Amino acid sequence: MKAESHTIYLDNAATTRADPRVVSAMERCLREEYGNPSSLHRMGLQAEKALHAARQRVAAAIGAKNDEIIFTSGGTEANALALLGAASVARGRHAVATQVEHPAVLETLKLLEARGYELP
Repeated sequence: MKAESHTIYLDNAATTRADPRVVSAMERCLREEYGNPSSLHRMGLQAEKALHAARQRVAAAIGAKNDEIIFTSGGTEANALALLGAASVARGRHAVATQVEHPAVLETLKLLEARGYELP
């Protein structure tokens, strides 16, 4: 009798298995609502409607306003957006991080340093 094989995945910092409900919703979008949501044709308007509905659901789930929800393509873009956004409203021009930060964070901090921010 052959033993059952189980995969143990230990790199969830890079990517993680999607929840089956997310996969189902994404599959529908990839197959049926794949138009450019910025376009004015029928498929674009359908995609825009789906995007708006997703934004409303996320906002409602976390008690936010719809316009506070920004979808990004992944963690790198999200990290950069968060850091640059915080820097744009910060009172000072000083940032602190450690060398164990994700490269996306460190690279964005280098950009801020080039713009005059002090880094330790």
